[in-house]
Formats: sequence, structure tokens, C-alpha cells
Amino acid sequence: MLSATIWQCEGDVVRAESALRRAAETVSEAERPYVVDLLAPLLVSRGLYTRAAGLLGTAPVPPAFEAGRLALRSVIDAAGGNVELSEERAGAARDALARLDDEVVHLRVHQRLAMAAYYRGRAAEALDEVAQGLRSARVLAAHRPACTLHSVAYATYYSITGDVDAALRQAYAMAREADAGGDESCRALARVAIYELAAERGDDAEVSAARAALETAPLPEQYRERFAGGVADVLRLAWRGEFATCRNVLVVLKDTAGRTDSERALCRAMLALVAVALGDDDAARRFSRQAISTSARPQKHIVAYELRYRRLARALAAIAGDFVGDLVRGRRAADARFLRDDADVTALLLLRSSTSPSAVPASVRGYARFVGAVRETLARRPSTGPLTEAEVEILRLLDAGRNAPQIAAVLSRSPHTVRTHIRNASAKLEAHGRIDMLARARQLGIVSDAR
Repeated sequence: MLSATIWQCEGDVVRAESALRRAAETVSEAERPYVVDLLAPLLVSRGLYTRAAGLLGTAPVPPAFEAGRLALRSVIDAAGGNVELSEERAGAARDALARLDDEVVHLRVHQRLAMAAYYRGRAAEALDEVAQGLRSARVLAAHRPACTLHSVAYATYYSITGDVDAALRQAYAMAREADAGGDESCRALARVAIYELAAERGDDAEVSAARAALETAPLPEQYRERFAGGVADVLRLAWRGEFATCRNVLVVLKDTAGRTDSERALCRAMLALVAVALGDDDAARRFSRQAISTSARPQKHIVAYELRYRRLARALAAIAGDFVGDLVRGRRAADARFLRDDADVTALLLLRSSTSPSAVPASVRGYARFVGAVRETLARRPSTGPLTEAEVEILRLLDAGRNAPQIAAVLSRSPHTVRTHIRNASAKLEAHGRIDMLARARQLGIVSDAR
């Protein structure tokens, strides 16, 4: 059991589980509850809820273990979606806990009840259990359990309430307790979380320090492929103008198995902006439209960070569409009601004009810097006036005497798309009719005087 605890601290969860399984097969009936009380939470942390529930049924429940066992079953029920049974068992665990005057048991039960409340989506209840658990942890100077409590608070703020700043504070607190308790697994989680959140906030010094901390030791396997970590890498690359590498990272990130619609929408929106920076307006338009379609708010409830990804995708896709002249679709996307519910994300839309990224709220400044880098790259592209390359090409064909269906045949596009480009070009040139539009294009040197 001690070896398993050490391996768990080192981040080798599989080895810890294997050791506890061997212990469970060899201990006496009197000792078995102690092994189960370590092994079942480990299985829960790996998402093996059915196996954990089955294990709990194989061990007796001494009075000292009753509250902890009820709290653990409440976690399993909540994770499995049985909210009513989870709440019932959480209430029974609190009743059993009130009969015990043991600070260690109080700490363990509050830890589990906090996790159960998190799985039920009860933010206030989870944070209250965290606060009670932390009081016991301070009395006992128990740093490792404090790590776990701060990790539940971090997940609650990030996943349920969407409070990025509060989540970052909990990540730093988790790191401090992990250092004090020598828990490498929690230390690794804290390092990853700080890096991800620092990148979203766009603070160079904070990101550099977080990245350096990540590179001090290899990450345990469960923290290497986090979606938010991949997004943080893309943001850093974009700030440096390394857009080709951004594209490669985003393609892999988008196509990884198990990605949610929200995650894929954000990848596509970021790919649209990267395509703008690389001068591929058709790809930018395609990814922007895909992101807008995928980011539509679902009918069913989703957790806060998933909804935030959809809002970010919507805003970034609208900006990318604006950059390549897809104005109507972009403005419709920007006007989505669920996007307006998040003032920080909505502030990103100001970047379609000349607004500085530093004027955007800190919680989305990393994305604002990404847009700013794209906008700077776009400004350095060879000028064709306010028009995109596709619009210029269509204007030249119009000036040569071809109509929309003929241009569509030449460019292998639909007549509807061609007419949309013509309308957008006319609006950008502030022209009144086709003749005025071509005259203004000649004045800009986009269309030559001689056909």
C-alpha cells in the first residue's frame, strides 16, 4: 500500500493500481477495507466507475469507513449520471460524518463529497465542500489531500462556472500544495493547468515561466494530450508568427479521436485565421463556415468550458470571415445570442477593426493576440485595396465582359458565390452599381484601363 501511494505521487497511476490489486488479493478481511479505500478512488480517477462500484461490494464496511464509503458511492453515482441517488448518498454521508470526531475522516469525506458535487454540476456545493476539506487539511498539515481539493476547485471554476481567473488561482494553490507534499502527479496537473490558462490570458512572462516549468520533468501520460494544452501551444506559435506550424498542430488536434463538437469548432475557427495569415482565402472561408456551423449552440445543456469553446469558435470564425470578405455570414455569426452572453468573448469581435489586443479582457487576451498577429500579417500582404484576391479576380473577369454564370464556369464556383463576391466588392468600394464599382476599381489600379 505504501509503494502504491508513492507510485501514485510520482504519477504512475497504472503501477499504483496494479500494486493495490495485488494487495487486495492477499490481505485479511480486517485489512481489506483499507486497501479498497485506496484502490476504489484510484479507479474513479481513471474513469473506471463500474469496476470501482464492483470493488466496493467486495469489502465489509466498518463504522469508521461508513461515511467515506457513502461519499465514494456518491461520486460513482454522480459520474454515472444518477444525480438523485448521488445526492441521497451524499446526505447520508454527511449524517454519518456528524457522528464522527476524526479530522482525518472528515478530510477524506469532504474531499469525496466535493468531487461528487462537481460531477453533479453543483458548483456552490462543490466549492463549499472544498472549503470545509481545506480547513481539515490545514489542521492536519495534509498537503496531498489539499492538492486534490484545489484540483476539484480548479475543475469547478474552469468547467462549471467558466471563471478563468479563479481557476488560475486554484491551479497556483494546487502547485504550492503539491510542492509541499511531494506529489509529482498533482504538481504535473498544476503545471499543465497554469500553462493552459496563462496562454489564454496572453501574458508572455507568465507563459514563458509556465512553459519552462513544464519542461523541467516529463509529464505523466494522462496530462500529455490535453486539448487545452494543444490550444496553448498554437497560441504561442501564432504570437511568434509561425503559422505553418500552427496549421500542422491544429490539424492533428482537430482530428484526434474523441474530440467534441466544441473542440473541433474551435480548431476550425483557428485554422481559418491561420489560413488568412498564410494567404489561403478559400481555405479561410471554408474553415470559417465550418466553424460557424459546428459551433451552433446545442439544445441540451453542456458544461461551461464546452460552451466557451463554442463562443470562442463563433467569434474567431466571424473575424476570419470578415478578413476574407465573407461579411454577411460573419456578421450573422457575430450576432448569435449565446455569444452575446459572454462579454469577454464578445470583446474579441472588436478586433475586426484596429482595436489593440491589450484592450480586450485578460481572460481572452491570448486569443486577441492571435487575431492581432494574423491582422499584422494580413496588413503586410501585397495590397489589392480593400478587396480579397477572389474579389479582384472576379472584378477583372467582369471588366472583360463576362457575366456571373460565365465567371462561375471559369473559376469552378457557383454563380451564387460569384454574385456574393460581387456584392461584397461593391460594398467595400462603396459603389453604386456595377459600372461605378469597376470605375472605382480602375482608380485603385486593381482593374486596368485597357481591357
